[in-house]
Amino acid sequence: MIKQESAKGRKEIIVTPENVIRPIKPWTMDVQRFLAYMTIERQITFVPKPKGIDNNGNEVVSFLAGEVYDYPLPNLLLSDATIDSAAKLLRKYHDLSVDYLSQLTGNEKWMFNIQMPQEVMCHNDFAPYNVTTRNGLATGMIDFDTLCPGTRLWDVVYAAYRWVPFYSEDIKIDFNRKCLRLQRFLQAYGLEKESYPEVISCLMMRLQVLIQFMISSAAKGEENFQNNIRQGHIEKYEADIQYLREHELSILSQIGVI
Repeated sequence: MIKQESAKGRKEIIVTPENVIRPIKPWTMDVQRFLAYMTIERQITFVPKPKGIDNNGNEVVSFLAGEVYDYPLPNLLLSDATIDSAAKLLRKYHDLSVDYLSQLTGNEKWMFNIQMPQEVMCHNDFAPYNVTTRNGLATGMIDFDTLCPGTRLWDVVYAAYRWVPFYSEDIKIDFNRKCLRLQRFLQAYGLEKESYPEVISCLMMRLQVLIQFMISSAAKGEENFQNNIRQGHIEKYEADIQYLREHELSILSQIGVI
């Protein structure tokens, strides 16, 4: 188990029993406005409450109680119940975010580029290290830095990739079980069957976009992404893309597409 927001080595983030204090970013105020909408207008409790900017110029959001895990995932998070709860939480979040799209002006700043058409507010990193759990069940979502409008499929495929997890080097879960877990995630989310044929191609594109984003961010001096590259993240994503490409037809067959 890890403390919230520490999974990615972000030492600049301070976690207290009540708050999470984070360095301000160009997109911080747009994220805070969205969190205000979700927690005040929609009155949901599974995302942090925004608390503005402190005297030191840092963003402050409320602390969400729960257990947060990084990889390798413990057996507790490899159950069918966990997959179901994570997918259903993402679906609930997406559905509640839809009406916020009408409030966007087009002048907002986001970390990631918008993926058209704008269907929901994508979290864009709905992974175990950004989800609070209780007894292995997903209960809350944290770290909204990567928030931006996009398609359901864009957010769903990356979430499934992280929760299955569908990694090339993962030997804890064999290929058939990965496919079963992927299918279960898609079903629990309620993804339309018409989108199933695009799942793997969309995921490969999502990972390629992530690679390019990491490279460009590192070139601009972003220390977190420079560290990620030094740690071999790009090689990992490239290997995963190749793995998905080689097994795409088999995966689609096992999830009921062909």
